[in-house]
Amino acid sequence: MVCGAELQYFTDTKEMTCSYCGRLFSANGCCANEHFVCDGCHKQNGIELIRAICSGTGEQDLIRLLELIRSHPAIPMHGPEHHAMIPGIILACYRNSGGDIKAATILTGIRRGGDIPGGVCGFWGACGAAVGAGIAVAIILAATPLTPSPRQLAQSFSAKILKIISGHRGGRCCQRETWLALTETARLSESILSVPLTAEGEIHCSQYLKNRECIRKQCPLWESRVKDLEPGLQFLSIP
Repeated sequence: MVCGAELQYFTDTKEMTCSYCGRLFSANGCCANEHFVCDGCHKQNGIELIRAICSGTGEQDLIRLLELIRSHPAIPMHGPEHHAMIPGIILACYRNSGGDIKAATILTGIRRGGDIPGGVCGFWGACGAAVGAGIAVAIILAATPLTPSPRQLAQSFSAKILKIISGHRGGRCCQRETWLALTETARLSESILSVPLTAEGEIHCSQYLKNRECIRKQCPLWESRVKDLEPGLQFLSIP
């Protein structure tokens, strides 16, 4: 976000000053030129966009709403914006499909998802997309730490999605992880939620050349192409 250099992650946190707000933070990474951007500055504009779209949209399809949000230049290819995006998308589509929740409830889900720091997929052992889906279900079911059944269902929901995400060996890819989380959410919603959700929209990956961690044909979003878009590389489809 500062100079475009590649990010480097630390095994232990370091005290660093944010290049934008100037405040001191415990950082888990910086770019090769030692620029650090805090989570708040990283996601500020993106979170505002997610709030605006999810509170006002009439979209019912989880994947189509994901594509709409990620197509905006305020949303980076990777980042904690995706943690807030997932509960926002699920709650918005749930409302638009007939679920009894208000716009304020959608904003609550986005706020909770926005509290999940960047990099948790590696540092916490739980992808923020899976946790974000659990946040949405917890809100729909009115779960609290004192409600045995809703609490259990929300945790089970997160665990099932995390199992799907963890089945793919590879570095971060917020597009892949959010697509997996929302596709599985739609499938699970048929038995867990009072209003089933749909995820029939299609994603045609256009970021693989930019994503250094792309796992290529091991990714469920990898698809055949009419011709090679990279010299010497044959694009193959997978089932």
